[in-house]
Amino acid sequence: MRFSRTIFILCVIVPFLRAGVSFAAEADDTVRARVVFVGDIMVHDQQLESARYDEEWDFKPQFRRVKPLFWRSLSVGNLETVFAGNEQDFSGFPAFNTPDELASALADLEMDIVMLANNHILDHGFDAALRTTKVLDDSGIFWTGLVTREDPDEPLVVEYGGLRWAFVNYSYGSNNKSEPSKPEDLMLNVISENAIVSGLARALIYEPDITVAFFHWGLEYQYNPTRNQNNIAEICLENGADLVIGAHPHVLQPIEVTSSDRGYSVIAYSLGNFISYQRTKPWERSIILAIDVEKKAGGSASVSRVSAAPIWVSARRGDDRERIEVMYAGAGGPFNHGGLPAGEIALAREAGRAVLDFLGASEESDPAGFYTLWDAASPDIMPQKRRETPE
Repeated sequence: MRFSRTIFILCVIVPFLRAGVSFAAEADDTVRARVVFVGDIMVHDQQLESARYDEEWDFKPQFRRVKPLFWRSLSVGNLETVFAGNEQDFSGFPAFNTPDELASALADLEMDIVMLANNHILDHGFDAALRTTKVLDDSGIFWTGLVTREDPDEPLVVEYGGLRWAFVNYSYGSNNKSEPSKPEDLMLNVISENAIVSGLARALIYEPDITVAFFHWGLEYQYNPTRNQNNIAEICLENGADLVIGAHPHVLQPIEVTSSDRGYSVIAYSLGNFISYQRTKPWERSIILAIDVEKKAGGSASVSRVSAAPIWVSARRGDDRERIEVMYAGAGGPFNHGGLPAGEIALAREAGRAVLDFLGASEESDPAGFYTLWDAASPDIMPQKRRETPE
């Protein structure tokens, strides 16, 4: 059952409203909140078939086994498809168009925010991108990454868990090279140093506790960041970002924790795929990244723990269809593996251990199923990559 949530949105900042949890300061006057991030949310043709029931669609079963990982957190993902409507054919790669029911499934998963700055958001043009934002609005999901000519630097700012969070989102570009022609067209927020510096400066006007810069960048299927990713991340940290999160390579890349006079900052160069039908080992396994933040009375917010829950996309033949599900791939946590054959669970855990080894995670999970990558209690113990690739 979905628990009671209360999120406070500064309506002068964003014209959206979504339910969420706000935790008051605890007995020690410290506010604690968690944000979780996932990578690419993609819908290939096989996922469409898996979700189709006659003339209706249901994507909720594809996420049901990982729902506990999103509880009591501000949840953020990269939506790499569009809701162009049924007047156009629903399709997977190379031009994605997904039924609106995916938005309902993401809301049921308690996905709070999706990033739209990616190379597929304009697959069906500007009208489809605009319709996508309206479907998300109707589902109660915040979005950012598309901007207007009049105000290209406006961030998404929300208050959650007693903290104020600011989000900016950029992409290297789009597969659709057309330019907006109407005043109401939303433009893709494209990566440039000027855009990043200007966007972060605008975000800091709202005095956020945590500022997040989310990028669609890098090279596909590469396990290490490019020099360009490194340079952009450095620009972000120098201009006030606390968290720098990446997507697009479709595989997991390293996670770094750095310190500055503002506290600790996190760079996750690529979170890989959250869900897709890309069926090679590195593409079908990834993590849900959790970042815990604390703010003591009279002080500033700071990252206190970085942890990861390993996930794996299962695809197995059922009685009437292929069952495609995101599975928890760790050995701990309160997860429902009911109905799964032992071999399937073993494959998931093998996949999970590979990504945890790649990130240098702890050997044991916490009760919620997350493995520690870094903790402020032992800040000198940094994540160390143990393998060259998460295979």
